[in-house]
Amino acid sequence: MATMALGGMQQIAGHQAEGAAVKGRNRAKLKNWERQNQEYDHNVLFDTVDHNNDVQLAGIDQDQHYMAMIDQWSEQDQKLDKLFAQGDHEIEDAIVEMHQNSYAGTLTGATAARLAGASAKELGRKKARVLSERMFAKEETSEAKRRISAKADVSQRKIYENVRFAPVHGLRPAAPELEAKPSSAGLILGLAGVGLQGYKDHKEFTAKDIGE
Repeated sequence: MATMALGGMQQIAGHQAEGAAVKGRNRAKLKNWERQNQEYDHNVLFDTVDHNNDVQLAGIDQDQHYMAMIDQWSEQDQKLDKLFAQGDHEIEDAIVEMHQNSYAGTLTGATAARLAGASAKELGRKKARVLSERMFAKEETSEAKRRISAKADVSQRKIYENVRFAPVHGLRPAAPELEAKPSSAGLILGLAGVGLQGYKDHKEFTAKDIGE
C-alpha cells in the first residue's frame, strides 16, 4: 500500500510539474510577445514623429526655393528695366542730337533739307537699334525666367518625393502559439497503472492459506 501511495504521489507530482513547466513556457512566450508589441508601438511613434518633422522641414525648404526663384526673377526684371531705361536715354540723346544737327543756320534750299534729313535718318536708325535690343532682351529675360522656374520645379519635386510616402510599419508581431496543458488522461492512466501494480504486488506478497 505504501508503494502504491508513493507511486500515485509521483504520478501526481510529475503531472503537476509538467503542467507548471508548460505554464512557465507559455508565460515567457506571452511576455516576449508583449515586449515585441511595445517595441513595435515605440518604433511606430518614432517613425511617425520623424516623418512629420521631415514634412515640416520640406515645407520650409520648398518656401525657400520659391523665394529664391522670385528673387532671381526680380533680378532678371531689374536687368531688363535697366536696359529699357538705357535705351530711353539713348533715344533722348539721339533726339537732342538730331535737333542740334538739323539747325542749318543761314543755309537754305537743298543743303538745309539734306542736313535735316540726315539727322532724322540717324534718329530712326538709333531708335530701330534700341527697339531691337529691347526685343531680344525681353526674349532672353523670358527664357532665363523659364529656366529658373524649371530648375526650381525640379528641386521642389525632389523635396516632395523625399516626404511623399508616410513610413510603412508592417504587421504587428503575431501572437505566440501556446502549448497545451498536459492531459489528465495521462495522469488517470498512470494512477491506474500504479493501482494495478499495487494490486499485483499485494497478491504476490500476501501469505497463502494453509489449505492452499
